[in-house]
Amino acid sequence: MCELLWTDPQVMPGRGPSKRGVGIAFGPDVTRRWCTLNGVTGIIRSHEVRQDGYQIEHDGLCTTVFSAPNYVDQGGNKGAFIRIDSAGTQKYTQFEATPHPPMKPMAYIQGGLGSMMM
Repeated sequence: MCELLWTDPQVMPGRGPSKRGVGIAFGPDVTRRWCTLNGVTGIIRSHEVRQDGYQIEHDGLCTTVFSAPNYVDQGGNKGAFIRIDSAGTQKYTQFEATPHPPMKPMAYIQGGLGSMMM
């Protein structure tokens, strides 16, 4: 499961060590081979910050989408999402972070949801 979650694309071909210290990094040749073997036209993945909210890599075969703008309140990144229509056309929407509401972290846990978690 770690490799599935923490494996990221890299520019160099082949496989390499992950910058995260877990999982691996995979190159465009690996992406191309995997798409061919599985009969798909590309991979859409997440779980890795991208400054513009998304990034298309590996000759268009690997797209990373990250929907958390200003990740951990310090990333300065945009968030994004993709809409894919029935013809397969992809439309990317980017957005900026908005200020947090004036409440303490985890304050929401002290009521509605909190009682369900105990």
